[in-house]
Amino acid sequence: MTKGYYDYYDGSRIFVFLSTRIGLPLDLVNFLIAQVAALCLARLFRKPLRFASAEFRHTVCLVIGLIMGYFCFGKQSIHLSILPMLSYTLFKTLPHHIMGNVVLAASITYLSCLHLHRQIYHTADYTLDITGPLMVITQRVTSLAYSVQDNLTKKEINSNTMGHSSDIQFSKVEKIPSPLEYFAYTLAFQTLMCGPVVFYSDYINFIEGARVDGNEKSNDVEPSPRLAVLYKMAGSLAAALLYLTLAKKYPLVVLEELTDPTSEVSKTWSAIYLLWYAYLSTLVVRCKYYHAWLLSEAICNNCGMGFNGYDEDGSPKWDKMSNIDVWGFELSQNFRTAVASWNKNTNAWLRGVAYERGGAAWRTARVYALSAVWHGFHPGYYLTFFAGGLFTVAARKIRSVARPMFLDSWLKKFFYDSLSFITTRVAMTYATVPFVLLHLAPSLAFYGRFYYSLHFIALGALLIPENRTKRPPLAKQSSELAPTSSIINKKELPQKDSNVELNGKIKTS
Repeated sequence: MTKGYYDYYDGSRIFVFLSTRIGLPLDLVNFLIAQVAALCLARLFRKPLRFASAEFRHTVCLVIGLIMGYFCFGKQSIHLSILPMLSYTLFKTLPHHIMGNVVLAASITYLSCLHLHRQIYHTADYTLDITGPLMVITQRVTSLAYSVQDNLTKKEINSNTMGHSSDIQFSKVEKIPSPLEYFAYTLAFQTLMCGPVVFYSDYINFIEGARVDGNEKSNDVEPSPRLAVLYKMAGSLAAALLYLTLAKKYPLVVLEELTDPTSEVSKTWSAIYLLWYAYLSTLVVRCKYYHAWLLSEAICNNCGMGFNGYDEDGSPKWDKMSNIDVWGFELSQNFRTAVASWNKNTNAWLRGVAYERGGAAWRTARVYALSAVWHGFHPGYYLTFFAGGLFTVAARKIRSVARPMFLDSWLKKFFYDSLSFITTRVAMTYATVPFVLLHLAPSLAFYGRFYYSLHFIALGALLIPENRTKRPPLAKQSSELAPTSSIINKKELPQKDSNVELNGKIKTS
């Protein structure tokens, strides 16, 4: 470890010996220890604490979250308290009709300051950074702010002014939470480290014992999450093993050599091989996300969060706190489906705070702009989100014109699906390389090797007139308008009980 590494990382040094022994950076060792501990502690909420009072369950979530934050981040963990306290002060003092917008602006500004601080003063010597949990906390406080705003202003604002208020997925919150409820929600240990974002109504239903079908846990036997936990732990372990297998064979730093015209990468690699290498390098990076997100989902399920009713076969579904659909992303046949399968609860958050909160003309632009700022200020983020927004709109236009031509026979349909799959893999790799390279020079050098061809193709596709001869059903149109959303139409929700709406508005499968 370099001296700079310990200068910048403030987390616990207790397990330095383990870090040295296994060859992993200390920050990642601390992260894994914290998540494994959370997985074990989560079981308390299904057994000894199942029928404990709501106040005690809130307190346990909060205390473990604070201890975990200090263990992983040391003195930097003060930010985990400052941002929620700032937001709660705004909750108590702001007029209701502007609460959401102001809390969003304040939270993003605070988060942006820390993003800039790390970008300017810190190196890339460590992975675990306080901005990760703060990104999740920002999602929680802003979604809660808009939920409170929507409920407290519903009688004051004309329905025409609300525009798409009926489609906004955040469940209405009757009142501003108490301090214990609020801080336990924002700092709950189950999802503090890497999400997924849990919306307030789902968290309260978990704490107070509500089920998605409106019944109480005390009167009904909740299905065991054991199989779901084991399945997600196995997936997380498989992703970690795949990462360890491929990381040394396809290091991402090789792509940075594109800035050197005398390097082997610049002189001898063909564009096809470069694209293949970039695909495998970005797959390695995705495996880290798969590992962390699947482990986090297992933690949620192990404590009883994430139960989402039953499927048609009567099997329990534990996918409400799902952040990633691995196969949906890796095997997607269009750009919109790929985006919707990635970081799904963040897509739900973006829909609620950006997509549905303004005019229809710039919906996609608002979503990608907010997502870029939320991630930080490395130029690679903005190159990726610009390409992502451009490709999403272009792909929708091409699909509306081209797809009907291939539906009259199974052979044509198979050809179209195969071509769509390959095209999506190429476009996704091309768009996401800057996201993982971060810096401007190697990102532009990568695009330059392809002469920005996919950008020009997408810009040309924008000139294609809309195909209005065969319009899809209304529900399908609504789904395609929101490329970053994984929310189901409200008509798909069961209507047996009015309590369903609290816990069933958001579906992330």
